[in-house]
Amino acid sequence: MPDLTSVTICSSSKFYDTARRAEEAFRALGLIVHTPRYDYNEQLVTVDETVKFRLTHEFLAKISKSDAVFVVANGGYAGASVCIEVGYAAGQGKTVLFSEQPAEFALRALVDAVVSVEGIRDGIRAGGTARTSP
Repeated sequence: MPDLTSVTICSSSKFYDTARRAEEAFRALGLIVHTPRYDYNEQLVTVDETVKFRLTHEFLAKISKSDAVFVVANGGYAGASVCIEVGYAAGQGKTVLFSEQPAEFALRALVDAVVSVEGIRDGIRAGGTARTSP
């Protein structure tokens, strides 16, 4: 697995509290971290089709700039948008990390490593290489 210098955190808006903890852990390791737009938490605001189109393209651009994606998959859950993001990342040859084994079998085929949020600091070596495998 290549050294990681940057990561994009993918997460359902249901798990933004966990995503923020992951963000802190990656930043503590010195990585550049791209995050979801926390201000567009779909639990709190309605996102119409036009906004969703813009947010999707904006987020895919973040993935393009990253070495890896880290998917917050509490209980193994990844919603439709996260599935698209993982497929996009895998298609670009990015490292795909999950916080928990995904429930969806097709996603499991794309996982490079499972690293819990609590284990980020221990699961990523200096220079950023993930040590834990699925």
